[in-house]
Amino acid sequence: MHRRTFLLSAAALIPSAAFSYPAETFSPAIWRDLGAGTQTIVLNYRASWSLTCQIKAELIADALVANPEYNRLVFVDVDWDTFGRSQLTERLKVNRRSTLLVMKNGTEVARLENQPYEREVRALLDTALAA
Repeated sequence: MHRRTFLLSAAALIPSAAFSYPAETFSPAIWRDLGAGTQTIVLNYRASWSLTCQIKAELIADALVANPEYNRLVFVDVDWDTFGRSQLTERLKVNRRSTLLVMKNGTEVARLENQPYEREVRALLDTALAA
């Protein structure tokens, strides 16, 4: 068996919900509603085809299981392929997929770009809780 065939077959056996976490799907209407509130929001710029983004999603899901306090945060997944060139993305100066932004009262609190590492993701979530 070829390695690529094996890896694709093995990946198909992993349930997609195994790495899921509660997240809103970004839309301008959702952003207007959430942006006006006082909640701490974690914007996750991601692409379905990006391995780094998939690893990040797994790390976020694991962090939520390990620390239930993270469930106080509002997660919003932003599809890079759809909104990567949007006015919001440009205004927030997001230059690439695989970016996590913590927002509070319309202001950026923290940012993590292309860092699919457990320690960095949890540090960002800890910063979001403290905001």
